[in-house]
Amino acid sequence: MKRISIKMNGSLYASMLEDLSRPHPFAAERVGFVLARLGSLADSGNLVLLHGYHSIPDDQYIEDHGVGARIGCEAITWGMQAAYRGRRTREGVFHVHLHGHKGNTGMSVVDRRELPEMVRGFHAVGTEAAHGILILSLNHGSAWVWSARKNEVVAASKICVIGHPLGVFDRSAA
Repeated sequence: MKRISIKMNGSLYASMLEDLSRPHPFAAERVGFVLARLGSLADSGNLVLLHGYHSIPDDQYIEDHGVGARIGCEAITWGMQAAYRGRRTREGVFHVHLHGHKGNTGMSVVDRRELPEMVRGFHAVGTEAAHGILILSLNHGSAWVWSARKNEVVAASKICVIGHPLGVFDRSAA
């Protein structure tokens, strides 16, 4: 299985943290989508470059106090259309949200139950691109990538933030 690293610039990372930290009228957390391009590393690994964050508008959340946030069909449609448009450019879609604590983070029970199905939907319409899940904490992150053409998931070994703020969230040591 190939090693996968994720990179993004500091302004993208800062804008995602800022948006995902905003309070919502009823949801306990916010959700967004970030676009991604897949590349190769010299050691036969893969590199996912994140760009183009899309914030989910307040009115596209569904009130459901059993989960941190539930997004509606308009938000999901945006993600599916982005994955479909990305077929030509091999651009993927990553679901992103924030767990509001410091340190290592991962998928909650609800995340494990619900998010992979959404990403499989992105993969079904955009098979040539990598799609995934990015979960950030206040100073760390974790990601899972569904590789292009195959519907297999790989945990990213490293997430790098290039520029200000600089950060490397190394999962290979975890």
